[in-house]
Amino acid sequence: MTESVPDAAVQTITYKRQAHQKKQADLLAAYPVRKELLFILAQIKRLDHIQHAYKCLYCSSKKLNDKIIKAVVPKAPLNHRLSSASIIAHTLYQKYKMEVPDYRQESYWRKIGLNISRQHLNNWGLKSTEYYFKPMYDRLKTKLLTQPVLHADETYYKVLESKTAKTYYWVFLSGRHDKHGITLYHHNPHRSGQVALDFLGAYAGFLHCDMWQAYQRLPEATLVGCWAHVRRRFFEAVPQNASDKSIAKQGWKYCTQMFRLEKEWEHLSSEERYQTRQEQLKPLMEDFFNWCRRQEISVLPGSKLGRAINYALKHQETFEHVLLDGHLELWPNVLSSHW
Repeated sequence: MTESVPDAAVQTITYKRQAHQKKQADLLAAYPVRKELLFILAQIKRLDHIQHAYKCLYCSSKKLNDKIIKAVVPKAPLNHRLSSASIIAHTLYQKYKMEVPDYRQESYWRKIGLNISRQHLNNWGLKSTEYYFKPMYDRLKTKLLTQPVLHADETYYKVLESKTAKTYYWVFLSGRHDKHGITLYHHNPHRSGQVALDFLGAYAGFLHCDMWQAYQRLPEATLVGCWAHVRRRFFEAVPQNASDKSIAKQGWKYCTQMFRLEKEWEHLSSEERYQTRQEQLKPLMEDFFNWCRRQEISVLPGSKLGRAINYALKHQETFEHVLLDGHLELWPNVLSSHW
């Protein structure tokens, strides 16, 4: 195995023959014998910032305007704290990238000479977020809400020592065709429609989402349903060892055929994809929904198949919105990489 080390980090040690009084020799060649990697331990150093102040001695002697001028000093990352940008960045990297909690960082810093509490470490993260990351987040959110196509989803997780059993992360991101993709996470203890409304407001573009009722509260957005949810419901309704005559399997095959077509069209331009969908996908969707209405009569509403058919028909209009624009996705698999 060979290690790659940047040239800027390479140091060289040269070994020379000790001088000998009786025997002299001319240098024939110099060649590398071995390479090895060195580990430099982390160090804590205190940097004192000294500010110089100036005034005009002549003006002072004449009792004129005795103006004092001070040299410009770079602003501290956090006021009234010893933390530098480098140490704050390292603590955030350790916590959020390397998943090292504050109590373990507290122990680490003390071992290398910095007696700091986990409360201070946590406070550095909170203040840095407030001063630096929040304005950046708000700017990205403003930009995100100008995009014509968005994706949204939410998922729950458990928080230890919390009053609620579940809390939620929401994710909002731009479409796959956006040149400068934006992904924003939003934490909220609730999954209600008010969360989506507060974040997206009067957003009037296309929004890829599931059929969770929270998104239906958005007054201006055009919801685009995810066909992966339809396909999954029919797949789950297929009995074991089912034949091709199985109704649930037929519904699953309808969806699979749509997915196969979309896969063939993924390299088309948005204009070409729109036109091709009108010619091939739209008739296939019409056949599928007509088939669902015919099967609905003879299927138990409470069965897996009955719920799958009801789900497709109940949200038919939302699922058909994918036909409105070539930039839209039959299934927004762009979300899968963000959880």
